[in-house]
Amino acid sequence: LAAVWYLPAIAAALRVLLGLATPFAGGLALAYVLDIPARWFAIHLFGGRRGPGILLAYLALLGTVAALVGLVVPQLVQSVGSFAAALPGYLENAQALLELVQANYGVDTTSLSELLLNSGSSVESFLSGLAPQLAQAAMGAAGQVVNGFLALAASVYLLCGKAELLHTARLALRTALPPRTAGNVLGVFAMANKTFSGYIGGQLVDAVLVGSETFVLMLLFGIPYAPLISVVVAVTNIVPMLGPYLGAVPGAALLLSGQPVHALEFLVIVLVVQQVDGNFIAPRILGSATGISGLWVLAAIVVGGGLFGIPGMVIGVPVLGVAANLAKAALPREPDGEK
Repeated sequence: LAAVWYLPAIAAALRVLLGLATPFAGGLALAYVLDIPARWFAIHLFGGRRGPGILLAYLALLGTVAALVGLVVPQLVQSVGSFAAALPGYLENAQALLELVQANYGVDTTSLSELLLNSGSSVESFLSGLAPQLAQAAMGAAGQVVNGFLALAASVYLLCGKAELLHTARLALRTALPPRTAGNVLGVFAMANKTFSGYIGGQLVDAVLVGSETFVLMLLFGIPYAPLISVVVAVTNIVPMLGPYLGAVPGAALLLSGQPVHALEFLVIVLVVQQVDGNFIAPRILGSATGISGLWVLAAIVVGGGLFGIPGMVIGVPVLGVAANLAKAALPREPDGEK
């Protein structure tokens, strides 16, 4: 009974501890992701020297963020402003079309007209209140700047001290566990690290390639908002299987507000890029990073997304890959010659 009485206080304390640990968890995740390019830079560009590789990885990160902000934010502001300015014209054209249908074909479009007017009023109200909402969101985001700097500092410490930290962890594990158990645990960690790093690194490279291909093709076809839409396609491409098509929805909706033919061209571009990527590029980049079939990949996306949202959709596949590898290792092997 006493334990039940203190449950709310314990839960509140755990929430506080989780809140304090959030920046460090973010730093750990950032360090793990940046360690992939840092290792590549160190091996291929700096003769194995890790320091310059880490520096170049952070410079690449900061440069990417600056480029995205410089490309996406102006285009986003421009697209919202253009849509708000053109919205009355769209509503008038749609209303005229409904009246034409009713006059020529005798179809009662009164309910559709009312729905159109109500929807237009709702959208106009949303757009008119968007600026105050963005200002309030910016003020709230400013409070996360400290957490961002803490995560960045923690990631720098973890990357620079990776060798010492791993040596200490291995030593502690071998001290706490019997030699055979410690070896098995280290083997599991090594397998999980290989699966996660191979999958995440491959997905990031594939996302950059897909976004670049989409950007170039949109420029060739003269489709507007190429930087904004290609960035959205690249980011959603990190989510396997479903991500590319999810990223096509906001791009097509944005282009429909201008010339519908551009939306059709964009959908064709997405379909072609995904076919080329799925059949030729992604298999070469990802290889057999997880070792699970497409059906299990879809199951991992659904379950991970249901439990943890977008992060769960991203990491659900390698988590299931690790679980599958552990299950295979635990099953008894068939004797040679048996089928």
